[in-house]
Amino acid sequence: MRDFFGSQIGRRVKAVAAAALSGVLALSAASAWATEGGTSSYPGGSSQFYGAGFPPIPGTYMLSQSNYYSANRLNDGNGNKIPIDFSIKTYSETIRILHITNLKLAGADVVTQLVVPLVHGNLSVMGHGDTQTSVADLTGTLGLTWHFGPHNVVVGLDFTGPTGRYKKENALNIGTNHWSLQPTLGYKYFDPEGFELSVVPRLVFNTKNTATDYTSGNELYVDYAVGWNFGPTKVGLVGYAYQQFTDDKGRGVGSDGNRGKAFAIGPSLTYSFTPALHVSGSWQRELVAEHRTQGNSLWVNFGVKL
Repeated sequence: MRDFFGSQIGRRVKAVAAAALSGVLALSAASAWATEGGTSSYPGGSSQFYGAGFPPIPGTYMLSQSNYYSANRLNDGNGNKIPIDFSIKTYSETIRILHITNLKLAGADVVTQLVVPLVHGNLSVMGHGDTQTSVADLTGTLGLTWHFGPHNVVVGLDFTGPTGRYKKENALNIGTNHWSLQPTLGYKYFDPEGFELSVVPRLVFNTKNTATDYTSGNELYVDYAVGWNFGPTKVGLVGYAYQQFTDDKGRGVGSDGNRGKAFAIGPSLTYSFTPALHVSGSWQRELVAEHRTQGNSLWVNFGVKL
């Protein structure tokens, strides 16, 4: 589930549709992508300190998350840079509307959410590429959240549909043209005058892209955040770990199934004007990337209770 205030932003499209550039990339580069075109229905690291942080008060909340992702490195299955002229840049703005209902189930609050991302992306490979701007795939959430003093526990399910713009012949696509089902767990420890920890594992099960007859492998993301609260200010480290655990299926898949792997980390700063109004930002560097791009993400977040 896109735990409150934290996820799905920016569908940072990381160079979608490598097959459309196969004549330019040559076989060595075309086989570098994990999942189709190197993209995923979930942008790792987007939860930050919001992971499993659902407020205990019923009502409607909004989070605006802006993201800039850039990379000029495409890695092979061993994490080595492929020697080609490559660049990907994506700018995204995602509005997330969360509603905490008055319903209770097994002692938990029942929550729902709608995630609407808008993405502008630019891809360049050896002097060829594409630029696209579109609403990306929409996501709906249904979940449960328990509050035990400083401990929060979340169980949820995200449904992401193929609503974003997609054309098989494009070098870059904002949409993925397939469904994904994402069961999620989340744990958060919060001391308003001290230590804070958030850990959010998420599975991503992908269906087939019928336009290309390609099925991206299933994935595991673990977003994390650890930090300290100093009154209204929070400082810490955030990031994500990623492992694709089943093979891609389709044209151009290598003997290793094009399974991707990644790890990112970076600093985060949050300031809370009130418990229902805050701003935050983080910078995350991908230190490990296999069958994927390796780059940097900048996040700026604004949350408020409506």
